[in-house]
Amino acid sequence: MKTIQEQFNEITLIKVFEIAVIDKRTNKEEYIVFNIDINGNTLKATHEALNKVEQESNKIAFKSIEIDDTFSLNHHLEELYSECINAIIESDFFELLND
Repeated sequence: MKTIQEQFNEITLIKVFEIAVIDKRTNKEEYIVFNIDINGNTLKATHEALNKVEQESNKIAFKSIEIDDTFSLNHHLEELYSECINAIIESDFFELLND
C-alpha cells in the first residue's frame, strides 16, 4: 500500500484549491488559491492573508492538518479543504461566493 506522500506525488493535476469569494474591501468576485503541499507529516495549504493578523505577519499564511496513514489521501484533502473554507468564513477580508 502506498503512503499518503507517494499518492500525493502521483497526482498529475495542479495541487490547489481554488475557491470563489467576494473581497469585502472591493465588493468584487475573486478566487483565493490555496497551494497544497506535504511538509513532513503535514498536509499544508498556503494562501494569501485572510485577516489582519496574517496580513501583518512576515510569515506565509497557511492551514494544515496532520497526516494519519489510517485514512486515505482523499479524506485528508477533504479535511484540509474544510479548514480552508472555515478560514474564509472567519475571514476579515473575504466571504464565500454563494452560487
